Amino acid sequence: MGLQPKTVHTIVDGREQEIPIAAVKVGNIIVVKPGEKIPVDGTLTSGSSFVDESMISGEPIPVEKKPGENVFAGTINQKGSFQLKLKKLVEILFLHIS
Repeated sequence: MGLQPKTVHTIVDGREQEIPIAAVKVGNIIVVKPGEKIPVDGTLTSGSSFVDESMISGEPIPVEKKPGENVFAGTINQKGSFQLKLKKLVEILFLHIS
């Protein structure tokens, strides 16, 4: 969670805007640019790229992503830029045990 970006770029009324990650809602269109970490799980709606999913799969070779395919939070966008649609929010609860 500490490595998650504090803001994301979204498309609002046809324009790109930067909003806090906490304000992201289901159905938002998120813009991911080359070199950025993917901030949330979602499905590509436009664009394409290669994504480094090695932290999930262990495979060192980036995976090509096209519209309709899923991407996962924490993975890294390599070359292209794309837009993804957030389908669900997953909240992680941390319990502090003293």
